[in-house]
Amino acid sequence: MDDTVRPYTRDEVLHAVALIKAHLAEDEEGVRALQDESDESARQCARSMFALAHLIVFGQVIPDMWVVRQKLDFGDTGRVPELNLAIHVLKRMEERVALAHVHPVVGALSAGDVMDLIVQCTGTSMADVPRFLDGVRERVLHSMEP
Repeated sequence: MDDTVRPYTRDEVLHAVALIKAHLAEDEEGVRALQDESDESARQCARSMFALAHLIVFGQVIPDMWVVRQKLDFGDTGRVPELNLAIHVLKRMEERVALAHVHPVVGALSAGDVMDLIVQCTGTSMADVPRFLDGVRERVLHSMEP
């Protein structure tokens, strides 16, 4: 991780990691401890899922895109469909933060989308998602200030 200004905090990423791991482990008590029925909790959940998605997209998905690996210059990022798709996914997740208090299920949908992002775009199997999240947590703890 570099010194770039991020649109999320370390705690938001760690919250998302813990919440997804609790869902995967079917730990209902853990999920309740991380997310209650309040509007603020719904917003926090959606915000943390956006944070984790942002970290994955800009930290792993985009650097692994063939256009980036081949150092191809299109002159304008608007002409790179894969990049546009990745950014579109993030914008949609960011828009959900504003909707979360109206529709609390948005947080759960966002968590599902982040798990899909991990499986579909990082080459991680569903069984290995907890290990992938452990790696994210360790990197975040060592590279981001609280």
